[in-house]
Amino acid sequence: MANQWFRLYGEFATDPKVQMLSEAYQRRYIMLLCLRCSNGDVTLHDDEISFQLRISSEEWAATKTVLLGKKLITEDNRPTAWDKRQYLSDSSAARVAAHRAKKKADKKQVCNVTETPPDTETDTEVKPSLTPAGEDAAPVEPEQELAQAAHAEPAAPVTGLFPMHLEWVPDQVQLKARAAMAGLSLDLFDREAIAGFVIHHEAKGLAKTEREWLAALVNWVKRDSVQSAQVLRMPARRANAPDFSDTSWRTMTEYDL
Repeated sequence: MANQWFRLYGEFATDPKVQMLSEAYQRRYIMLLCLRCSNGDVTLHDDEISFQLRISSEEWAATKTVLLGKKLITEDNRPTAWDKRQYLSDSSAARVAAHRAKKKADKKQVCNVTETPPDTETDTEVKPSLTPAGEDAAPVEPEQELAQAAHAEPAAPVTGLFPMHLEWVPDQVQLKARAAMAGLSLDLFDREAIAGFVIHHEAKGLAKTEREWLAALVNWVKRDSVQSAQVLRMPARRANAPDFSDTSWRTMTEYDL
């Protein structure tokens, strides 16, 4: 998978295999990940890597020996956990291909719908629909169509498992009910709070149902609300604690002491 970016997880800072490397070897390992991201499945030879890292062939040979010993790369200079850490959906090419395939399938499905041909070749007039009383319905103006669409029933929520994505918007009806049960005001679920929740969980790649995501969002906002309340209730300074900002001692005489 060739892409402009790749996933680097926070455990990089605590992974013993990585943190036991020197800073120079850690940087070279990250540079190797960048090369893997930019070149896709193309195998990079040792001399190419040493050139990209701006080090000698001997330095790269020593670095490669250490990375092989840690099982961070393979003999052909591929990161061992690349396919496990990265997702095909991260590639814009994969997303575009899937989008085009879906449009093509939808278009084919529409074309396969059987249509009743007109009785005559000249029967091309589009007649308005009839009312329940059998009268011709009045034509609908564009403004009326927009008003009707605004008051139409919302689409049914997704019922299956799906990973969090940046376009996710919580169902307002369910969110209002769950917020009320949790004793939270709906005003707490503003755009900033929802955006923080979405960005945090989108990076994890976990799949949940719509109900599970809504429950997680309510818990997320409730936790932040409790933490904010605790900070507000925290006293600025204990009553019997020393005041280090007091400078009155500067004017004291030896008799005051």
